Amino acid sequence: MELIRKIKIKYFRSVYTASLSRCKSMNVVSGRNDAGKSNILKALNLFFNGNTDWGTAFDFYQNFSVKRLQQVRKESVKGKQFISIEIEFMRPLNYKGSLPETFSVTRTWHRDSSTYLQSDNLDTLESKRLIPSTRETAGRFLSQFLNRIHFEYVPAVKDRAYFTHLLSGLQARLLASPLDSSAAPIVDDLASHIQGQIGQLQKDFSRATGLETSIEPPKELASLFQSFTVSTASEGGSIPLVFRGDGIQARYVPSVLHYISSNSNDFFVWGFEEPENSLEYTHITSLTRDFVQTYTKKAQIFITSHSPAFVSLRDENSTCYRAFKENDATSVVCVWPEKTSLGHREALLRELGALQIQEEIHKQYAEKLSQFETIAARVDTLRNEIAQYAKPLLLVEGKYDKQIIEVAWAKLFPSVAIPFIVRVADPAANAPGGGSAGATYVAAMIEAIHPDEHRKAIGLFDYDQEGYRSFQSRSRNFKVFKGKANVKAHRNGLAFAVLLSAPPYRADYATANNLTLEFLFPDNVMCRKTDDGRGLVFGQPKLTVLANQRRVNIGSNIVNQLQANLPGYKTIISGKEVFANEIVANCTPEEFEGFRDLFSQILDLLEIEI
Repeated sequence: MELIRKIKIKYFRSVYTASLSRCKSMNVVSGRNDAGKSNILKALNLFFNGNTDWGTAFDFYQNFSVKRLQQVRKESVKGKQFISIEIEFMRPLNYKGSLPETFSVTRTWHRDSSTYLQSDNLDTLESKRLIPSTRETAGRFLSQFLNRIHFEYVPAVKDRAYFTHLLSGLQARLLASPLDSSAAPIVDDLASHIQGQIGQLQKDFSRATGLETSIEPPKELASLFQSFTVSTASEGGSIPLVFRGDGIQARYVPSVLHYISSNSNDFFVWGFEEPENSLEYTHITSLTRDFVQTYTKKAQIFITSHSPAFVSLRDENSTCYRAFKENDATSVVCVWPEKTSLGHREALLRELGALQIQEEIHKQYAEKLSQFETIAARVDTLRNEIAQYAKPLLLVEGKYDKQIIEVAWAKLFPSVAIPFIVRVADPAANAPGGGSAGATYVAAMIEAIHPDEHRKAIGLFDYDQEGYRSFQSRSRNFKVFKGKANVKAHRNGLAFAVLLSAPPYRADYATANNLTLEFLFPDNVMCRKTDDGRGLVFGQPKLTVLANQRRVNIGSNIVNQLQANLPGYKTIISGKEVFANEIVANCTPEEFEGFRDLFSQILDLLEIEI
């Protein structure tokens, strides 16, 4: 609940002048001991209840600012001795037709005066046409509104007298409901009547502490209006709350205040000093959550605290202030949610010792984080391995084939990750002397695809003599697939053998059993050189004729003449590494069009759509 929007205090105790702006449902004032934090709550107690300390009547001279008193004496102006507290309120919904959206009330205590003077800004708001009713109506409803505000001040030290006061307030609320008119049934039925009304209070306290409570009414009608005794359940019977530890007693306070606030149509503001007192940290954490999530629904709360659990609140319904001494007076600065007070926020953490705690925690956190990052990296690696294992395989003859296919996919489908793994079948492809007999390894690997792997694999064979021979020699387990002469499928439905098919401009190379992956590029790409003149090196085929039962090599001159009539026999004798590493990567997407049919065929076999 948000009722108070802003507080201005002048000349009260250690406060010379101070403002608390951006007040929210939950407001935390923190700082060093003796910084004047509690004086903020005592000022509110003075405004609403006419007292400062709990149960102590207001005395002007004891509460007037020493710093201001010294100034006044120097100025010799006695009339300037006053204490003022101004509160800017936010209009509740049920006053929408009578009060302005926001309005201020100031109460001023002058020296030697037994009562305060009250003023407001309704005249100013009326002149700005911000009052939804008449000035007279607004004034009347303002008085009604102020009378409905209950400020509950909870001191840091909660002694027996305070608990008596608290339980008296609870008793008044419980007995506000009508009882039977007959006196005798009242005494007999009072316990069950009360127990039926405090279920919410009991549940809240039980959830916070794990203790069951009950209210024991007086035994005689004459003592009906004496204070209740609160008992807590234990294995040996009931134990009065006053005999429990200080922490348990202190935890009962907000539960009672919440019960009172929840069972009234009036407005409640809490001024709670150090609610974490006598509680271990686990209970403080729980208490903080209850304050923010539950208690602020029925009351606006102002607390003083040294607890990180309260100071570190960072939700939209909370505000945190730093109280500190400056020039012998208390100053108050909003450190959350203000974005311009980082220096004050760090100063507050230092004052509370939180920075030292944070440094130690951060050291441990950094160590754990390093361990976690190592584990997380390993987990990511394993996940990637699992994901990779689930992908289908494209087995190729050599390492340069793998590089070319991966670049070709990236160029033709830049926005789609390649949906299969390209793997070199030759296990020695990267070793010195490796890379030969690639087609043989492709054939062996697709024969070994086991159905338990549940993933498809395609063996891609060059349409050269070795590749064609390996493709045609597949075992009886492979059959021509759907009438396609260049595709065979294993009977397990997972392994396929694919013979590289030629684009129209390379048909002669397939006829000549001389089609390798590089020939899917157009001639201008295959003949391209690096700046230092490196690239593919081509050679002439060796042609022989059969004469008199003997093979005779044909000379180069005759070969040159024959090549014009025998296209498709140009061979690559070196430069594949330079071509794959330095030339292919710089080709345009259009220069990879010869690979599009190959990818279409692979995706059809793998039943993948992109």
